[in-house]
Amino acid sequence: MAPIGLRERFRSLIVGLIVASLPGPGLAQGEDAPTPDLQTLEEAPDLASTRIPIKIRFRSDTRFVVGSDFGTSDANLYWPRGHLQIGVPLSERAAVRLRLGGGAAIYDFDGSTNLFGVGPSSREPFDNLYSGSLAFEARYRMTKAWALYGQGFVAARWEDGGTFDDAILGGGGLAVGFRIPDRFELILGGGLKSRLDRSSLGPYPLIDLEWMITDAWKLRIHGPGALLEYKFSDAFKVFLRGQMTTRSYRLDNRLGPVGRGTVRDRQIPVGLGFRWVVHRNFRIGVSAGVMAQHKIKVRDRHRNTIGSISADPAPYLELQIDLRP
Repeated sequence: MAPIGLRERFRSLIVGLIVASLPGPGLAQGEDAPTPDLQTLEEAPDLASTRIPIKIRFRSDTRFVVGSDFGTSDANLYWPRGHLQIGVPLSERAAVRLRLGGGAAIYDFDGSTNLFGVGPSSREPFDNLYSGSLAFEARYRMTKAWALYGQGFVAARWEDGGTFDDAILGGGGLAVGFRIPDRFELILGGGLKSRLDRSSLGPYPLIDLEWMITDAWKLRIHGPGALLEYKFSDAFKVFLRGQMTTRSYRLDNRLGPVGRGTVRDRQIPVGLGFRWVVHRNFRIGVSAGVMAQHKIKVRDRHRNTIGSISADPAPYLELQIDLRP
């Protein structure tokens, strides 16, 4: 392939950042569904091999946000998450995968906030926020170019002390994929999911695009975010990334207008990072940048907004450990 000029590379970068800053369809209506990385559903191994065709992957991600200025209060965020994936190729055409995930959003506020409609308070507005999810995904490749994907999931997000049974949601979706091997792949689809307020089912998108612009440059659009990556070698890559994450959590019962409502945490980090393959079974990643948007909103059980705070841009650091035994 002919080399791509600087102008074309810069254009791809701008497109990626614009896409990263925009919410996908349906995402503004509530929390994200667990966005599957459908492209990584395992291909079938050599059928003559005597190895058990099961692939296990464990990834841990930890985000630190320091000194977010919410106006009347500064806040620090410590957000560790863990993900376990078990992929099983069934044949040359079919593969399935089980995904388990969990995490905790731990805030430390220094100052007063007014999120619950009862006046400013210097107490922590909420306790630690926990999440867990279980998803089943499948792929069937009809031809070398076309494939079908399916996903079903159940998840829970709740405040420490809250009622777990009241924090469960679930859903599922279907998608169609088209690829040009080693150069381009596009997966489009959607699904329906329940909401924490039990009001109705809501749509969510399944969007995944991977484009090898050259042998070194890659553009990836995954859900409401984008990544532009440059490969120095098979073992070391650098990237520019923007990603919107939106999570809603069931609150513990409170006096006042909130009751057993929800808190929604929306973040849009934009930063630079690298990935390093230390060993074929062990990889690390580091990224740092600015939290371009950080907004926390509290709603009652009827989805009425009780309080909302937004932070000025603040620095963040994210660490990733990826084990592939």
